[in-house]
Amino acid sequence: MATPPHPLQTFFNPETVAVVGVSEKPDNLGRVISGNLHSFGFNGIVYEVGPDGGTIYGRRIYRAVSDIPDRVDLAVLLVPARVVPEVLTECGRKGIRHVIIETAGFSESGPDGALREQEVAAIAAENDIRFVGPNCIGLVNRHAGLSTAFVTLDPLLKEGGTSVITQSGGVGISILNMLASEGGGLAKMISVGNKVDIDENDALEYLIDDPETEIITMYLEGIQDGRRLMSLARSTDKPILIHKSNIGEAARGIASSHTAALSADDAVVDAALRQAGIARFRDSETLVHYLKALTLPPMRGNRVAVLSRSGGHAVIAADACELQGLQLAELPREFLDEAQTHLRANVISLTNPMDLGDLFDLDVYERLAEGTLKMDGVDGMVFMHTYMVGPDGDRSQRLFERLHELSVETGKPVAVHADTVASEVSRLKQVLPGPVFQEPSDAVRALSLLRDYWKVEVPAPVRPDGPADAAAVRAILDTCRREGRNPLLQESMAIASAYGVPVIASRLAATEDEAVAAALELGLPAVLKVISPEISHKSDLGGVQLSIRSEEGVRTAYGEIMEAVAAGAPGSHVAGVLVQPMLRGGRDLIVGARLDPNFGHAVVAGMGGVFVEVFRDVAIRIAPFPKSAAAAMLRELKVWPVLEGVRGQEASDVDALIDAILAVARLVTDFPEIVELDLNPIRVMASGKGCLALDARMNLAPLS
Repeated sequence: MATPPHPLQTFFNPETVAVVGVSEKPDNLGRVISGNLHSFGFNGIVYEVGPDGGTIYGRRIYRAVSDIPDRVDLAVLLVPARVVPEVLTECGRKGIRHVIIETAGFSESGPDGALREQEVAAIAAENDIRFVGPNCIGLVNRHAGLSTAFVTLDPLLKEGGTSVITQSGGVGISILNMLASEGGGLAKMISVGNKVDIDENDALEYLIDDPETEIITMYLEGIQDGRRLMSLARSTDKPILIHKSNIGEAARGIASSHTAALSADDAVVDAALRQAGIARFRDSETLVHYLKALTLPPMRGNRVAVLSRSGGHAVIAADACELQGLQLAELPREFLDEAQTHLRANVISLTNPMDLGDLFDLDVYERLAEGTLKMDGVDGMVFMHTYMVGPDGDRSQRLFERLHELSVETGKPVAVHADTVASEVSRLKQVLPGPVFQEPSDAVRALSLLRDYWKVEVPAPVRPDGPADAAAVRAILDTCRREGRNPLLQESMAIASAYGVPVIASRLAATEDEAVAAALELGLPAVLKVISPEISHKSDLGGVQLSIRSEEGVRTAYGEIMEAVAAGAPGSHVAGVLVQPMLRGGRDLIVGARLDPNFGHAVVAGMGGVFVEVFRDVAIRIAPFPKSAAAAMLRELKVWPVLEGVRGQEASDVDALIDAILAVARLVTDFPEIVELDLNPIRVMASGKGCLALDARMNLAPLS
């Protein structure tokens, strides 16, 4: 059986389009849509519809959709919000199955608009209509001459390989303006608006398979289904760039664990996008650099050659390379000596950056660039050329064209900086086959973005192997569910242990005498921690006593804990204390997880202990993930050099810590009802001596 076409296929490639909401009035926005279809060269049939009738562009304006004497593939609605349900119903009766609702005044405008939006969704479902919007500017297929925007677009925007998915029509127009200014080409754009039906993931799925799309850029204020987004991104080699705005930290407001506070919404978004191989940008300047850089061959290493006609620009580029972490490649002395023979005054000693200010032969420039790019020790090049338009204009353009050819031939990126008058730079952007940069630092930044993009590992979302006593965990969780509470400290420790997290020996003591017996059994000095379902942060209430060295000390500590809890949390049910031996040595880290509503469980690892939220040194991954991703998390931490053993200090048992991270990933993958989990601290001992969770806190999803 043949695979049905993607729903967006008809949206982007209709043969007949009805524009509903058109009048003869000069300020009518519906006529702007028709004008865009005309100026962009749409080769299908366009029907205009408006209640007043008349003519536009020599065509009749039909008074109703039902009056159109033809099959309609796509209807574009720009009518008052109050009549959208009526018009959509009429489209259904006409047999129109694809609609763009550009009208605003729905959920974004308040409760009444939200009710109207629900009505529209119900009408569409009843009539088997797929729709984009509402509150959008529609879509563009530059290769087919289709443009349904209600703002006038520049028909000189070139056809190309960049496609745009945007939640905001205005931001979409800004990206199109940027593409036109930089000489970039557009494949397709879709403005999804309120995303009631077609959302960004539907659009992404379509564009991934679209042969005309090479790069996908997205502007989103909210993400509809984060896990689907990650899955789609992993399925393609096409670069995906996202500007996710509307940064929220809702998780902090409801956090009852360190993990939740550390994995605020935007931090999870950042981690999830990176883990899926999606590049995130936060401003239009970075987007410009990305879109230019990604038209170049991949940057597979970190070594850069800089060739410049200006010594000053060479120094500026060298500084920029250092700031971006790019290494200046070491060029062979014999190569530099041969290049030296072409200098006129021979007063410059060539190195990298290569100052060619004493060389006026552009053919030699080309040969030097070719020789440099063919070196194994060079991964990319910044070529800076300063010239006046008159005598050097045509020759410089041919040099730039040859540099682009060399970049393609060698499979290495060449970022060209053209230092000339602004009008010439603008012209070059429109006519050259590769990108042109206006500042040396821009060219260097583009190469660093290219390097970072291609070095990102995209781990497979696989559940890591390891210990997993699911039956033991299920028994504890079922007990907690029946009693309507979260797991107590000792239960949380038992759950972690069942999945392979090493935990410190502990004894529950319901009385002072039991606490003494447990301390003597486990060994002094001891630690006492209050056990109560109502008390989450025990130390804040004086519910923890450390370094207790005698039997009398245990009795005193027990009494002080009970007094502190009675004063700080009156009425709390106290089951007793958990007694543990006082562990010396090692380093305190945190491993935890939080259920993010969009992406699933975010696993956190980082610096732990009492200052965990002060230093906020954490790395995040979305579960599940393999061992390589867990190891990469630790290498991201500022504390990583300490774990490795800096300045003669003993290295920590990183392998044991990685195993603990994977255990948490397994646990939350198997038990999604665990919405928050803290193992803080996990005491990591010296290399080969393991790690131990000293404390655990766990929250479950409320029963529905």
